[in-house]
Amino acid sequence: NEGVIKFTDTFDCEGGRFLYMGKILKDHESYGVMPIEDIIMKSSNIGAAKIGLKLGEERLYQYIQDFGFGAKTEVGLGGEGVGILHNVKNWDKLAITRIPMGQGISVTQIQMMMAMCAIANGGRLMRPILLDRIQDQNGQIFVRNHPQMVRQVISEASARETVQALKKVPTKTGTAEKARMEHYTVAGKTGTAQKAGGKGYLEGKYFSSFIGFFPADAPEICISVVLDEPKNGHYGGQTAAPFFKEIADQVANYLKIKPDHEEAPAEDVIASTAAVPRVNTASAAPLTLNPAGHP
Repeated sequence: NEGVIKFTDTFDCEGGRFLYMGKILKDHESYGVMPIEDIIMKSSNIGAAKIGLKLGEERLYQYIQDFGFGAKTEVGLGGEGVGILHNVKNWDKLAITRIPMGQGISVTQIQMMMAMCAIANGGRLMRPILLDRIQDQNGQIFVRNHPQMVRQVISEASARETVQALKKVPTKTGTAEKARMEHYTVAGKTGTAQKAGGKGYLEGKYFSSFIGFFPADAPEICISVVLDEPKNGHYGGQTAAPFFKEIADQVANYLKIKPDHEEAPAEDVIASTAAVPRVNTASAAPLTLNPAGHP
């Protein structure tokens, strides 16, 4: 979005070990030189860190805020948390390499939904809506909520390119093959967050997640699945992705969403994204981020 890098640019992921400011940052696998799409597809911590270094602290901090992190979403629920986002003035020397891959920051699930839907919605951050309307038993409507755009976070072109990369995640070569749907193209991202304790990260304790939307080129639904300390594995692609697929299949059938392909797409065919007519969300309960009729 800033023109600092292009999706065709490559970064050396250092074989899975990146020394910065005297500290080693590791990847879950040994990766070499990869383009940005592959960094996202493979979920490379080192690649994300190097992209963060290119962007710089001030701009990274501003985009984190613009996507809605560190602030209430104003969904209208009491007790909503804001997560943890330290002011850039208080970042240590490692933060620029750790925050881009998820350490040193804490977010809520609804913030993540809001941010992912902004990418699906052509870069438009929408205020989440819990209720469409309030009406009496006779159907008289007393309150109706309408879609409200908070801000344009990134350009439509940048959003399309990001979706292009996110479509590679639920494929055989990505981290979330188990999220792949038979009749819909999914765009999404895995998350594997080691829990923090009083004296560092807790051994064997994780939050594992997958968040995605479909059909990727004209999204209707965004679904977030987060598991607290899963037992059989801890990577989001192993644990949360299958639940995403199970939920998504049932939601697609219930809402009669038109398939965007009849068979599973070939791995080397990734169509470009189109304008987004609407994006709804489903989490623990249905939560409309962007009702029908709004781009």
